[in-house]
Amino acid sequence: MTNLVFWNRGSGKSEQVERLRKLLPLSTTTWVQMTRELNLQETIQTQLDCRCDIVFAAGGDGTVNAVVNALMKIDADRRPCLAVIPLGTANDFAGTLAISDAVEQAVALSCNRQPVPIDVVRITGHGFERYYANVAAGGNCVRVSEELTDEIKSRWGAFSYLRGAVGVLADMKSFRVNAEMDGQKIADFDSWAVLVANGRTNAGRIEVAPEASLVDGLLDVVLIKDGDVMDMVEIVAGNLLGNFLECEQVIYRQARRLKLFSDPPMRFTLDGEVVDEEPVEFECIPGAIRMFVGPEFEQA
Repeated sequence: MTNLVFWNRGSGKSEQVERLRKLLPLSTTTWVQMTRELNLQETIQTQLDCRCDIVFAAGGDGTVNAVVNALMKIDADRRPCLAVIPLGTANDFAGTLAISDAVEQAVALSCNRQPVPIDVVRITGHGFERYYANVAAGGNCVRVSEELTDEIKSRWGAFSYLRGAVGVLADMKSFRVNAEMDGQKIADFDSWAVLVANGRTNAGRIEVAPEASLVDGLLDVVLIKDGDVMDMVEIVAGNLLGNFLECEQVIYRQARRLKLFSDPPMRFTLDGEVVDEEPVEFECIPGAIRMFVGPEFEQA
């Protein structure tokens, strides 16, 4: 059996890659640096012929997102396991998987524990199909992501997302949203943001879906109403105090499938990656990829 490691030089903790190299057997591990030109699916398919059974995503949430999309294009009966090595700025998805930030402990999971079938979300729109494992954040959340520079990420670390929000809070845009969740409709809803979560945290370990589970076959949908500055203060305070979903400005639902239309069209970030296409349908794919999880991972 062989290992395939995708690593990202642009990740926040990429200097730890050399430590990772010392922990994996040289003779049975193939190392591939992430680039824009790289065809991840093709690379994985080639390694499957060499009996590759574990793919490592060594980077942040964006790296995991790219690898998940490649794995979902592989036939399910041939799809290798995924081991996440958190080397990014926030590592939100790794946190939900209860994977330690320590490289040695993260690698040990692939040796000492059995992989768990983890849900993945498929999104479709006009002429496109994508997947993600953690959180899709739409509306003003996209503007926050676009505020982030490499300098802000380097200086603020996991708090960089809060820093990026400062310039957006003073000029929040409203979206007229129509949604359908497992047949239940919400019409003409004026929204600041929509979160479609598989994992619990986003944007630097901010808990946006505290009741989410990676193994329940459900999406956690959070619709945030528009309002005034005091409404935003209530939402932020509620998040910090752990009762975010109880705020009057928040509508929370769980569903297997979500259809969403907005005016103006709502752009989304998928685990930190901005996509210009407008998602129309979100669907949870239960147990899509077997992943290694930490000992504190909640499977119930």
